Amino acid sequence: MDFHAVAQRAIGDMPPSTRFSPEDAKVIEAHADLILPLADEFVTSFYDTLFAHGPTRAVFEEGERAEREKTLKDFLVRVVNGPHDDEFFAWLAFVGPVHVVRQVSNPMMLAMLDHLVIFIMEKFKGHENADAVVAAFVRLSATLGAIISYGYEVAWQEALQNVVGMPPALVQRMVHEEAQQMFPLRSHG
Repeated sequence: MDFHAVAQRAIGDMPPSTRFSPEDAKVIEAHADLILPLADEFVTSFYDTLFAHGPTRAVFEEGERAEREKTLKDFLVRVVNGPHDDEFFAWLAFVGPVHVVRQVSNPMMLAMLDHLVIFIMEKFKGHENADAVVAAFVRLSATLGAIISYGYEVAWQEALQNVVGMPPALVQRMVHEEAQQMFPLRSHG
């Protein structure tokens, strides 16, 4: 799987105004002194939320929380400090297949991206630049969700293609045709 291509395709499918931008990166970097001290609190709230819910708790093996917390904290530091380059977005595309392996569903992932946005919204409430910071995190979350979920989709497609031994174009055409049969679109006329 070409993770750079997956990331670029996901970003390219997003309307430009919804994407994480260099301007958003500058806003987040400019507030690093306020965001980074919140890292431990964010990571704890993130994993407390996951471990308090049976389906998300089941994703984890006994004793791995500390390692996952370190990974999330490192991720938050990278989000704040950058660089937000092709390697960063390609790494996010890799998270999709990791979620397939770990059986993390896209609803689980999207909910936790929302958790990040809500956390930032609450912590910046009343701050003079709250709107800009929250908007940057909203676009960051949308971009991460697009890349990770598309990486997940591509991983599923490639695994299915390997299992059934069919060329990718044939599998995609068969899935499209089956979906049309299952969910026919009605004409609005």
